[in-house]
Amino acid sequence: MHDVIVVGGGHNGLVCAAFLARAGKRVLVLEAHDTLGGFATTEETVAEAPGFKMNNGAIDLVLTGIPTSIIDDLDLRRHGLGLIDVDPHTCWLGPDGESIAFHRNLDQTVAEIARYSRKDAESYRRLADTINDVLHITAPYIQGHPTRPRPADLGRIVARAARHHRSLRVGARVMLSSAAQVIEEWFERDEIRAPLACFAASWMSRLTEQGSAAAFAAIVAPHRWGCQRAVGGMGGLIDSIANVVTAHGGEIRLPTPVQRILVQGDRAVGVELADGQELRASEVIAAVDPTTLMRRLVDQDHLPPATDAQLRGLAVQANELQLFKADVVLAGRPDLSAHGRTDQLLDSGCYVILAPSYDYIQRAIENNVRGELCADETLLWFSLPSRCDRTLVPPDSKGDTLYVYGPAAPMKPATGGWDTEGEKYLAHCLDIVDGSYVPGLKDQVIGSYIRNPDRLSARVTRGSIWHVDIIPTQLGPWRPIPSMSGYRTPIDGLWHTGSGAHPMGGVSGWSGRTTARTVLRGSGR
Repeated sequence: MHDVIVVGGGHNGLVCAAFLARAGKRVLVLEAHDTLGGFATTEETVAEAPGFKMNNGAIDLVLTGIPTSIIDDLDLRRHGLGLIDVDPHTCWLGPDGESIAFHRNLDQTVAEIARYSRKDAESYRRLADTINDVLHITAPYIQGHPTRPRPADLGRIVARAARHHRSLRVGARVMLSSAAQVIEEWFERDEIRAPLACFAASWMSRLTEQGSAAAFAAIVAPHRWGCQRAVGGMGGLIDSIANVVTAHGGEIRLPTPVQRILVQGDRAVGVELADGQELRASEVIAAVDPTTLMRRLVDQDHLPPATDAQLRGLAVQANELQLFKADVVLAGRPDLSAHGRTDQLLDSGCYVILAPSYDYIQRAIENNVRGELCADETLLWFSLPSRCDRTLVPPDSKGDTLYVYGPAAPMKPATGGWDTEGEKYLAHCLDIVDGSYVPGLKDQVIGSYIRNPDRLSARVTRGSIWHVDIIPTQLGPWRPIPSMSGYRTPIDGLWHTGSGAHPMGGVSGWSGRTTARTVLRGSGR
């Protein structure tokens, strides 16, 4: 008998377990796969290159630094977490030698943009300050309970709003607007329009989707709170959280897939494992996507009609766009000197955005919506994470790890399937990088591993790394659906946490932390 069983060993499930174990609860974490972390693992994926470590999905800790951070709350540095500052965190490259590096220092970034337009540079400064003020104002709500915020948090929100009332008025409109609206209203030059459009596309939506401008927070937040990476990859963060769980008496089992949530009467009483074993607990917390929880793990006899209807209307990858990522191992260090000063900038391991223009990106997204791979317009990012963290490669290795991203790839190719088209698409992306930006790159490839939308869908509903689309009607008190908001489910004793719960996806741990606090508050702790 345990006090709490946590189903799912992603970062939110582990954070939740860590806070509960530290509060004295007897906690058991059950992870279906043989590696902890969900989409935040670090693994050796390329068979031809043992010893080269790749992040499964998430790389950066962006919003994680906004106080109060789980890194400080759980004292993760004492439990083995090492951190690397990534500066610049993003770099845009144009086809004719243009570039803009997004540094932590806002003045330095503004100076980069001013080389092409002083007007756009000042617009970017105003946008960055506005969005960061909004994040500062709303942080107590984002990091707290979505339907029952604490009075102290409300007081902080009011005080901050009074200090930044001008930013709040403009910022609220920005965050609720589409990316296209903000880009076209605020900026004139492609040098800044293109990278902003790429960041918006990373939400796997068209640029005209209302609320998609909120994606700009990921590119401007590092100006105020920095951007960091865990030493050894995102798995370093996961290991440190797991160390907190076990240090306080918690237990972690893997691979241990859960087949069913056990319900007696109207209350969850434990879980049934895939091998038929039953484990009992006073509370069950499911750190999985809401569709998997309520459609697969809960017997449908226990699903209320209102919850069933809300799940039918839930938007998950509604734009039919998904993430494509390839892990590539290189025999040597790519020579980027053909693109001017970029070679030195990339020692940070930053994201590199390749997109000639704003219109090019819009056409690329429409190609992907139609399922057209290898089109003339291809939305493409890459990163060389081993440039800033040599623990990702074998000792004394001269090679590098390369990530190739298609941040808004089609869910299904128009011809064939991902099992046959994925290699062609990766080759097409490498052709673009090799032909226009990094000559000779393809000659250094040792091997690759592709994380296509089909592989993502095998782990989570429709392969959604967000679990639930990030749109205004699926945020705050409505996330993921009204009958599951505030981390509760319609079944007593069964809780929901993770990327699909308040506030959103991304590696912050806020959902897991607030879920734990909510459970503890209910038990008088």
